[in-house]
Amino acid sequence: MSEYVEKAKQYIEEDNIDEALKLARKRHGKDDIESYLDILNLLIENGHLPALEEKGMYYQYYDPTHGDGDYGEKYFDEYLEKQPRSINAICDKAMSRFNKGHVDEAISYMDKAEEKYSSYSKIEKPRISKKELKMARIELLIQAKKYEDALKSIEAYENQFGSDQKTDLYKGQMLQKNGKNREALEYLDKSLLQEDTLIAFNAKGDALYELKEYKEALKCYKNCLQYEGKIEDDLELKTNFNYKAAFCCVKQGDDQEAVKYLNKTINMLNEYGRLPNDLEKIYQKCSFEKERIMKTGEVKDKEFKKTRFFSARTSIIILIIIIILYVILKMNGYG
Repeated sequence: MSEYVEKAKQYIEEDNIDEALKLARKRHGKDDIESYLDILNLLIENGHLPALEEKGMYYQYYDPTHGDGDYGEKYFDEYLEKQPRSINAICDKAMSRFNKGHVDEAISYMDKAEEKYSSYSKIEKPRISKKELKMARIELLIQAKKYEDALKSIEAYENQFGSDQKTDLYKGQMLQKNGKNREALEYLDKSLLQEDTLIAFNAKGDALYELKEYKEALKCYKNCLQYEGKIEDDLELKTNFNYKAAFCCVKQGDDQEAVKYLNKTINMLNEYGRLPNDLEKIYQKCSFEKERIMKTGEVKDKEFKKTRFFSARTSIIILIIIIILYVILKMNGYG
């Protein structure tokens, strides 16, 4: 038992619970995870609920394996058994379900948190305001690709709290996803006046693309490229603005530039092996388009030219060497 755990034990015996929890958090900050968890366990044994949530939060956000993929859910469940009206724990549980891929259940828990907000446990004050709770639910709907429901929720949010940069961004994005491209541009432009964001540029590019305004759409997709290094985990988003940039070039008759983006998209998707159906379709579309362009003979694939091939003479020499090696191995009893 470390000196820090001994100190925490002393704090607990003195009924100085808050200091014990502070010490645990300090050890976490120093990457002393063993002491951190040991102190939390001592607090949990003594019935301290915040330590139980703290442990769940550790596995939710910090543990490399997220508690073997549990994302702290068992700790949030234990918390809710003791405090079923805890808004904080209900929201924590929602995030666990979301991280496990159960998005509909996550939204259901956010609804539950909102329903209980007027009668939340007086033992604890929610960390999240009702306004923030509604916005978090909207963001989950967007993640779940429930674009129509998300748009309705944004409009209800605006009626209650007014609009801001985030609502303009999400409303523009959802209007575009619902096929209302011209209206979407109004909100996306408002959002971009306040802050340049990849999501806004991508959604604006998509709206312009659907409206067949390819020159302006390409400008938006090129803006997206500036942020590409920051979104390593969102393959769908990266694929979208790269492949559509290619087809904007095609529509404008710039096949040479199109091949550059087609190559980039094809190579990027090649790295991931098996792809979801929607991305596989994009991969095939890009491959067929590149093949069509190359068959015209009017475009040189500069990337392809970088690949070095052996000359006929060198290839013959290599073949002879292989045959000689084969004969030698055969004579020595191999093969």
